Amino acid sequence: MGELVEYSPKEDIESGDNIHHRCHPLHITWLSGFNPRVPLLNVSTTRDRKELVLASGNTLLFYCYDGEREKIMPVVGHKNVVNMIGCEETGRFVVSSDCSYAINVWDRQVGGDNNLPPIAIRTIFEPFKSKGEIGAISLSRDGKFLLAGGGIPTEQGSQLKLWSWTVGNDFPDGTITLPTRLGRIKNIHFCPDRGCRNQFVVTLESGVAFGAWDSKEQKLTIQVPKRHGFQDYNDTVFVEHTDRAVSVTGAGMAVLWSNDRKLSDGADGSVLRKEFLKYLHLKYASINVVRSCDEKIVTGDDDGEIRFYDNSMKILYWVKQEDLEPIRTLSFELVKSHQWKSASDPDEEDDQPSKEEPTEKKVELNIEDIAPKDVSFEARPVIVRGFVSATKSGKIYDIDIVYNKIKELFLQSPSIITAFAVHSARSELCTCDGNGRFVVYDFQTKSKRLALDVPIQRTRRGRITTLSYSPCGTFLAGGAENGFLWMVEPNLMILAGSGPLQFTSEKLRSVLFSEDSKHIVCVDESNTITLVARVKDDWQSVGRCVSHRLVDLAFLGAADFISIGEDRYMVQYTINADEMVQLEALSIVNRKRIEQSAFPTALLILPGGNQILVANDQLKFKIFHARTLEILQTFLAPFHDGPARFLRHLPGEDYFLFITNSNIYLHHLPIDGNPFKYLAVRGHPKRLKGLQVAWTVRSAFTFGEGDHAVSMWKINTSPLLDNIRHAGTGLDPFCTLLPGGKKGCYVREILSLFFYNQISPKNSDGDAELTLRDAMNIQDVPNYMRSIGFHMTEYEEQNLRKEMELTGTYFLTFEEVLKLFLNHRTATGGPPNTEDIRTAVTYIGATTSSGEKVDLVRLITLLASMGEPMDPKTTEAYCRILFPSAFETDNQDDDAVPECGTAEDCTNCISIDEFADKLC
Repeated sequence: MGELVEYSPKEDIESGDNIHHRCHPLHITWLSGFNPRVPLLNVSTTRDRKELVLASGNTLLFYCYDGEREKIMPVVGHKNVVNMIGCEETGRFVVSSDCSYAINVWDRQVGGDNNLPPIAIRTIFEPFKSKGEIGAISLSRDGKFLLAGGGIPTEQGSQLKLWSWTVGNDFPDGTITLPTRLGRIKNIHFCPDRGCRNQFVVTLESGVAFGAWDSKEQKLTIQVPKRHGFQDYNDTVFVEHTDRAVSVTGAGMAVLWSNDRKLSDGADGSVLRKEFLKYLHLKYASINVVRSCDEKIVTGDDDGEIRFYDNSMKILYWVKQEDLEPIRTLSFELVKSHQWKSASDPDEEDDQPSKEEPTEKKVELNIEDIAPKDVSFEARPVIVRGFVSATKSGKIYDIDIVYNKIKELFLQSPSIITAFAVHSARSELCTCDGNGRFVVYDFQTKSKRLALDVPIQRTRRGRITTLSYSPCGTFLAGGAENGFLWMVEPNLMILAGSGPLQFTSEKLRSVLFSEDSKHIVCVDESNTITLVARVKDDWQSVGRCVSHRLVDLAFLGAADFISIGEDRYMVQYTINADEMVQLEALSIVNRKRIEQSAFPTALLILPGGNQILVANDQLKFKIFHARTLEILQTFLAPFHDGPARFLRHLPGEDYFLFITNSNIYLHHLPIDGNPFKYLAVRGHPKRLKGLQVAWTVRSAFTFGEGDHAVSMWKINTSPLLDNIRHAGTGLDPFCTLLPGGKKGCYVREILSLFFYNQISPKNSDGDAELTLRDAMNIQDVPNYMRSIGFHMTEYEEQNLRKEMELTGTYFLTFEEVLKLFLNHRTATGGPPNTEDIRTAVTYIGATTSSGEKVDLVRLITLLASMGEPMDPKTTEAYCRILFPSAFETDNQDDDAVPECGTAEDCTNCISIDEFADKLC
């Protein structure tokens, strides 16, 4: 491997122009929170500038706070959820890992002063094979070694693997397996003392293991002290400048380990054998984290208390937060301890100016006079560098006990996001979490503006499940699991009215304002649609109806809206707001079936308001007329990562966005089935649950399963336009969907069949001269498609004929026919195989009692009465052609309907294997 060359960006790149954004249709620019379950990392190297590394989903957040403003730089570098972060002693190199896919080493100084994001300079893919998970990672203090622990502990025991990552080896330098009885690995820490930096300690569920890497022997060794009945270990660290280590447990115990004096220490790099020294019962609550810094041992527990001990575990000092939230992370700065303080530099709380003359020499006060005193009889000062603590509820505190300063940092992430909405006119985002906390952000400045705690029930039945801004921006509606409809005034973030509106006890799945902001349509879990109208200064329920299991809905106008459901129907509704007319406030005016076997997943009103775009789970886009609900066109949708959901139009432009299971797509309008008209980025490691578009900043917002934050994605249409421009014209982009492409044998075969159709007997007129042309009668297109592999149903044929009639011509060119074939055919899978046919005839009951033969007479009868009925004479004709031996006895009397007995050797029965092979 060659030497590492430092990356230096070009000087002509404009400020804020990200090279990745120029290549991707969407680029993540901001997140509203972080994942508090992943321990954060404090990489601050100066006291006046806080630098943190946090995780949110599969994204790393490089956070900076200079005392005036916060800056967040998100970087996506993992396929799965990030579960561990670490660094070496200088903080330049940061290592991160996800659940099972990869380990990345990042260089934070690669951008210098250009405000560019860090880049991954080393990646290790799938370090633990056979579905092994990555449990913990750590970099040695000198940054030379990378240690990872994981695997499948229940089957083969956890493994430790070590890399000299700067060399670039693909395989680990050392591997060792831990005993199965120790359970899952929780964390790994290297020894900070010089001369012992090759040593490390591994904390597992049921024990502790000490290890070392021998550079001379190139060998990884471990030593597990004898068990002493302790369980539920949470963390273990080496005590600086001593031969001890300390572990903390979930029972509030501290277990001390020391070198075994009976055995002489080995050579440098070998394991220093540890033995149990003593244990102390420190708390009745779980101690979650322990650190050793500045000759102090610091612990954080579930009581929200941070305690300081000396190296002999004598308590010196403690700090308690006011809210008493469980401490999950303690991370100290990478700077030395406080030494002095200038008397001419007043504290932030001191408003009195300095009375010293400019010519006088500054007086330096001893830091020991400022620091708090410990609880010993000597009352010695407690001097320790600043650190950052993170709580279970997602709050981050910057703590400096010397100056008695506690400051809350970053954006709170108290609970998992359950719903969010984007303001229609302002740069405003509102989120709601599982605790009922509404938070409004200004995504222009990327800061929190207002917050509101809704008094919901502290159970799953009270959570907010859906949020919606009114088009005028004056109202904000939130639906809850217990049927409450909370109305909020977003400008002030106060509740409107005396309490929530409740018209059902079922979960509200969707809340949508009308275009004039006078009505709200609410859909609950029982499939009831409730119309809520604004009466004077209050909201009241004025109408209800039940139509179907609703999937998505949208407004066609101020008084009309439309919905699609799992029953494969599209339903149109109208709102009657005239009190003088004796009509229902909410009524159904049209209802039409739009699918035969597929389920619709989302709808979108296309620009102009006359067409409705519907996506289904068979990876198709269908366009319907907005008034008659008749089908207009069918197109192929993206066929990766599941069906399209949450269709959102980009206002004022010919683009719309949608999500699948894990990807965010940008699609160009108009739709024609061209696979080069859309591009996607991976938006979530698990499953995306929502999508909104803000035209004020030309960005998309998403959140996914288990997220504590909403992601903001900058939209860039240039890569998509370049993709379309270089895809070619005519059939060039469409033929990429066929085997072999445009010049492949498959295209030549279907082109030959296209012309053979014109010289078929049904198209010939006796001895008249035949003229071949590049056009086919629309009446012949369905059978032609069946001959080249698309076996459509009668319902699909009807839709195809309707679409061809709308072209206004009786003949279609080969290009037009091929596009229809690619857009209508099944997107996933191929023609039925023998196993599919065996399953089908067995399911409908066309086999004999033993199930080994197919009764053709019974099959003909069933096909004439089930599903799309077939003419018995036509079916019998097909069976006689395919299976002539089964009808030999009936050749004398062609008009008689064959009869079949119950015997297994009946002449009208045929082997199920022969039947399946013949149809394939």
